[in-house]
This record gives sequence, structure tokens and C-alpha cells, in this order.
Amino acid sequence: MLNERFTVVIDGQPFSRLFQTDDQFAKGWKSVLEKAYGRTHAMCRCPGKGERKLAIKRRETTDDFHLARFAGTGPEHANECRFYAPAPERSGMQGYESGVVEEGDDGTLRVRLARGLLEQAAKGERADKGVGIHKPAASLRKPAMTLLGLLHLLWQEARLNVWYPAMEGKRTSGLVHSALRQTGSRIKVGRMTLSDVLLVSATPRSKAEVSNEGVVLDAIQRNRRVIAVSPLARFDKGKHDGGITKLPLAGPFGMPYLSMPTEVWQDTERRFKQEFAAWKRGERVMAIAQLNVETGNPGARAQVLDLALMHVSERWIPLDSDYESTLEAKLFAAGRRFEKPLRYDAEECEFFPDFWLLDMKQDFPLEVFGMSTPEYLAQKARKTQWYDRVYGVEGWWSWNVAEDPTGQRMNELPCLD
Repeated sequence: MLNERFTVVIDGQPFSRLFQTDDQFAKGWKSVLEKAYGRTHAMCRCPGKGERKLAIKRRETTDDFHLARFAGTGPEHANECRFYAPAPERSGMQGYESGVVEEGDDGTLRVRLARGLLEQAAKGERADKGVGIHKPAASLRKPAMTLLGLLHLLWQEARLNVWYPAMEGKRTSGLVHSALRQTGSRIKVGRMTLSDVLLVSATPRSKAEVSNEGVVLDAIQRNRRVIAVSPLARFDKGKHDGGITKLPLAGPFGMPYLSMPTEVWQDTERRFKQEFAAWKRGERVMAIAQLNVETGNPGARAQVLDLALMHVSERWIPLDSDYESTLEAKLFAAGRRFEKPLRYDAEECEFFPDFWLLDMKQDFPLEVFGMSTPEYLAQKARKTQWYDRVYGVEGWWSWNVAEDPTGQRMNELPCLD
């Protein structure tokens, strides 16, 4: 399973998962961490590579202690380890300038957003929509993270872009949105923690609804913008075709009335054509919106300043195309473990697979070749040569959509190692 705890070693002594988590050992585990705090570090014993050092940290608001991975060491841990994080080159994170995302030794991530979270910050903010490429020149890298990039960061840090067969039936809407809020507590934007301004989909009379209400009230008092993350409500042709005035979210309980400016909705339609098409077919599409909140009569009201969309499967795995949807369903039906690498704001990463298989002895990329234009075919040839050289002819898999658009003659997936 994901986010698994493994034995850790402190001062040469191993401490099991049970000792770290069971209530009967709580005082003893706290004593171990307290004695080591400020003096030494721990070592994770997950089946990863490298030293896998862990920092021993004291929580700011309590006298408790916890473990956190050292900055930049996420790839050293095993994929199932709770301290794992992919290397930047395995995601669109490679497309940002230095400093856009900074990892701290306390397990937090500090992010520079294109649009700030304080309303008075509007004059100095940037909302660039440039294009990232594989190993881009410094001058072409993005100077800040957009809303879509932030949604990808939340998804990746919550490990929602990874699927294991044991998760079937367990990845519910409530679990997903709880994981997003918990992940937001480790992300800093300026001096703020993202969870302090994060609204998530909620059911009536739930803890999530109460949390949303608290975030809204606090935002009004502190003159803050908020971020809402939720699936779009089911598409209704009568209500949603031809423009809307209210952002249609599923589970908006505890959120303010979400006023949707026409120009923002039209711009979103233009930028997210594939996601709009999926929504109209009745498939699940996540929305992330940045809002200005104010008191209203009755209740609070908010204006949507910016909006981004992300198509996800029934298992909440992000999808960049309908062809990826077909492949993701095939992977699920075959009982495979896999990861969907996220592009963030890098619109084109030349050597960047559509999925990774996680149940092979080594990295195993899966690639969907979806077009047949001369430019795309030239890119396909470059990719094929690169994959053959780096992974070997038998070390990667592809589906040529131009020759088999329905996937009925799709190559068999590689056998489990």
C-alpha cells in the first residue's frame, strides 16, 4: 500500500512500524524522538535506494515530535513509503524556475503562485501562461505556479496519481478530499498555509462543511483569497450549455455562492477543451478555483478569479486525453500498479511517459502515440530512439493510436516481474 511506515533507525537502534504507531508505545516513541531531537537524525529502512535520512522535528504548536524527509531525498525512498516523492525530472516540476517550489527539511513545500492569496497583492502579481519543455532553458522556465500546477502538486503529494489494486473500493470522495486538505497543511504560500484557505467538496452536516465555513469566515476577516477544489457537478445541458453565472461544483457545502464571470468561464472553455468534453459526457472533472470572498445577503459570496480543470478517472487518476482514459481502464482491469506523472505547467516535456508501471523490477514507461502529423511523427521517432537507448527495446511499451484508435489491437501489457 501507499504511504506505508517502515522501520526507522535512530542511534543504531531499529524502531518498528508498530512501535511508531501503536498507542501503547506512544510515550516511549515520543521519548526516543525527544532525546534525538537536535542531536542526530533517523534513517528510513524502506526498500529504496540511498541514505534515506529523516529529520526529527518538533511541531510548532505542541510538544510533539515527528519525522520528515530531508529536502531533495524523496526519490531515495520506495514508492510505497510515506516519505517518497518523485524526482523533478519525472514530472513537469522540471519546467519551473528555481525557487518556485522549495522543499524544507520539516516536510513542508513553499510555493510561489502566479496569483497571490492576499487581495491587496493583486497589483504586483503575475499570471503568466508560458510553455515548459523537457529540460527547458532557464529563460523559458515558468516563474510561478498556476492554479493547474497547484492542483497537480496537491494530487501528487497526496499520492492520488498512483493506483494499487488493493485500493479498489477504498478511494472514496471523502477520502480524496480529506487527503487534499491534509496535504494542504504541508504547503506554504507566502506566510500562509494552504489548508488555511482551502475549501474542498463536502457533504451536508459533515466536518468538512464546518471546516469550509471556518475558512470562509477567516478569509473575510483577514482579507484573504481562498482556493476551492471539488469535482464539477454533473453536467446538465439545460443549465450549463450556453454559459453559466454560478460555478457548478459537487458538494459545495460550507462554501460561499460562487459567482462565475462570463469571461473567466469562456477562457476556461478555450484552455480546457478536453476536460469540457469529458464533463459533457458525464465523466468526472476536478475544478480548482481561486476566489475573492465577501459578506453577502444572505451568506457569503465569492467571485471566481481564475479556474482550471483536470479530467480524472473513476479511480481519481488524472488523464490528459481520451486515449489515456482507455489505457488507464486497461491497466485497472489487468490489476496493475501504476503512476500517472503530472505535467504541472510544462505543456510539453519531450521525453515524458504517459504512465509508469510500478510492478516491474525497473522503471517501465508506457507511451501513447496519439497523432500522425509530420511534426508529431518526427517527435515520435525521437522518443522511440530515446526510450530504446535508455530502457532497451523491451523495456518500455507503446500504443500507436493512429493505427489502432479503438485500442482493440493494443499490444499486450508486459508480464508482471
